[in-house]
Amino acid sequence: QIPEAEFAPQVERLIRELIISERLPLNKTEQESLIADVVNEVIGYGPIEPLLKDPTVTDILVNTHSKVFVERYGKLELTNARFADNRHLMRIIQKIVAQVGRRIDESQPLVDARLPDGSRVNAVVHPIAVDGPLVSIRKFAKVPITMPRLIELGALAQDMADVLKGCVEARQNIIISGGTGSGKTTMLNALSAYIGNSERIVTIEDAAELQLQQIHVARLETRPPNVEGRGEIRQRELVKNALRM
Repeated sequence: QIPEAEFAPQVERLIRELIISERLPLNKTEQESLIADVVNEVIGYGPIEPLLKDPTVTDILVNTHSKVFVERYGKLELTNARFADNRHLMRIIQKIVAQVGRRIDESQPLVDARLPDGSRVNAVVHPIAVDGPLVSIRKFAKVPITMPRLIELGALAQDMADVLKGCVEARQNIIISGGTGSGKTTMLNALSAYIGNSERIVTIEDAAELQLQQIHVARLETRPPNVEGRGEIRQRELVKNALRM
């Protein structure tokens, strides 16, 4: 119940007291490293917490407990981050999915979830994942990429941006499709900037990840069935409800 800003210093103080009382032979650097690891484990997501805070990292790919890759500037690289074992990794996965009311186990070994900041998480566990749990985290920029930025990057021409703006303002149906990582969500977020604040926007997602900037946005998210196989809410049901909102 304690806010993280207050909780973290309390955890740090307790660890320092334990180091002194147990007379652990650690130098200052080792103490700070131990404190950071424990705080990340208690409050954050263990070994990958520093990667989540690293602004240069766009993707985090966990291939079982022993290998953690990241994508920086479009290139994959192996990091020094490690989990103690697959049980440790599984505990972090459970922590992530529980925060959004989802579950993952042998009966439901696949899950899409999200972190509090909107980053998208996909996890796969036994029996589908043969060697151990697999996790991919797609981080989102703190500041969404706008249409002018896409033009600046050469993703599309100004004329095409003008056409898309006209389609949005004319309330035309637009389908955005593409492979994983091709920029579908980025494009949708950029297009949404053309929707005026006088409009009511209802979003329906399996894992909420859109970053709409309007003041009147109602966000809906599907829900998988519980352990008893009940309580599932699909997109179709949410669409029906959205029409009444």
